[in-house]
Amino acid sequence: MNRSLIISITLAILALVWILSGTFSGTLSAQQQNIQADSGLIEPYSEATKAVAPLFKVKVKHITAEPLLDSIELQGSIESAREIEIKAETNGTIRALKATKGEEVSQGQQILSLALNDRIARLERAKAELKVRQVDLKSGLSLKEKNLLSENQHQQNIANVVAAKAEVQEIEVEIQQTSIKAAFKGILDEIHVELGDYVSPGTPLATLVDKQYITLSTEVPQQHISKLAIGQKVSGTLLDGTHLEGEISYISSSADKNTRTFKIEAKAPNDSNLQRFGQSARIRIYLGERFAHKLSPSLLNLSSEGLLQIKGVDSEDRVITSTVDIIRSENNGVWLSGLPEQFQLITVGQGFVSPGELVQTIFNENQETSENPVTNNTGATL
Repeated sequence: MNRSLIISITLAILALVWILSGTFSGTLSAQQQNIQADSGLIEPYSEATKAVAPLFKVKVKHITAEPLLDSIELQGSIESAREIEIKAETNGTIRALKATKGEEVSQGQQILSLALNDRIARLERAKAELKVRQVDLKSGLSLKEKNLLSENQHQQNIANVVAAKAEVQEIEVEIQQTSIKAAFKGILDEIHVELGDYVSPGTPLATLVDKQYITLSTEVPQQHISKLAIGQKVSGTLLDGTHLEGEISYISSSADKNTRTFKIEAKAPNDSNLQRFGQSARIRIYLGERFAHKLSPSLLNLSSEGLLQIKGVDSEDRVITSTVDIIRSENNGVWLSGLPEQFQLITVGQGFVSPGELVQTIFNENQETSENPVTNNTGATL
């Protein structure tokens, strides 16, 4: 027979014998262990006896909730608290402009004046007529006491005096209306007339803007509107860093049909002496104090339902999860709600463990591992 064929057959037989010897020895070893277990020499052969691998190590930190001033941040704008359009109350020609556009005026300061025309002459005539009527009334009283004047004539004399007084007052008011004055302290934003223009009642003359107070306005989403109330604190920050503080003075009763948002307004004193209104502002509405945890975003996980969650350990060193919500995001972390006030947080290794899994904990605050029984901050034995 060919020598190489003999060698190949021999090697194949040896390999088969080696494989079969391992199978039989393994079966025999298991059978021997079961026999020894029955005799009480060792524990029964089970899955528990096979689990000899060490527990997975995770770093844990004890965290406590901190008070947080809860707020909503929205985009808004600043407006003047009051803005009125001054209109003419009588007719006439613009005789003089007493203030210029953009000038700051005080309450009662004259802005412009109209020509008086014949108003002074009419007033003098009305006053003279009033004196005549008053003399007639006085003479009539003497005659009435002597029963020489009828009651009807006496009442007519009284009516004549009243009518003469009314005419005098009407002309005096008309003369006052020729002097246009500022209703409040503010900025004369616009002047709509020029010297010599003729105006009639209702003609726009100027626009006056109140600069003592500022209105912070924004649109609030419908999911937050139930948290708001009149008097809540509001702050506004302009693009140049100017900061304003105020209180909510108005909350819209109806939502915008397109955006489903509610308009709110807050009144704030103009302590910064702003004179440019309509600017964009970052509006923050303060909702009150609540307890929350500030953590690194890297500690957040997603559950199978797509919810944010945080992993920790319980008193028995088993992994637990807690669903959380982000309250506020800052440059150095995020504020979370949903965690208990005291929580054992897994800071390292959370991506390699599952809920319910028993782990070996190593505390970040230079605490010992769970191999040496110690008591952690919650009183649990590790």
